[in-house]
Amino acid sequence: MSSVIVGDTRSPGQVLGVHGGAGAMWWLRIATGSHLYGEWDGIEWVGFEPGARAGLHEHSHTEEIWFFLKGSGVVELDGERHEVGPGSLVLTPHHSRHAVWNAGTERLEFVVIEVFPPAVSGVLPPRRPTEEPDQLSQQATIEESE
Repeated sequence: MSSVIVGDTRSPGQVLGVHGGAGAMWWLRIATGSHLYGEWDGIEWVGFEPGARAGLHEHSHTEEIWFFLKGSGVVELDGERHEVGPGSLVLTPHHSRHAVWNAGTERLEFVVIEVFPPAVSGVLPPRRPTEEPDQLSQQATIEESE
């Protein structure tokens, strides 16, 4: 089965005061776990305007991978602060306490990949992408039979 997901950042939603933070966070869920066989929860695009931040929080059901695309910011992870910018990669383990804020003068943008850790995925039913026929394979089969 093949899938192509077309998403862009032109129409994100605006979330105010995320996790007790300040300012607006722009957010767009690009793909969800139902598109994949693996233990992925979702892929998201996030943007923070200058001065905006997500408050300190933890996730009880996912781990996250953050890949920074634009801007400059600070990530707090389990009590330590780290400067981030384009090309930075941050891993937020299960139950880690983390926050992020824009410390620069342009929008801070990053991609978030959320995955289920073994403690969670071990109790979930097996994952399967949405059952949709593979259009290219179907077309090839039709052409072969003609």
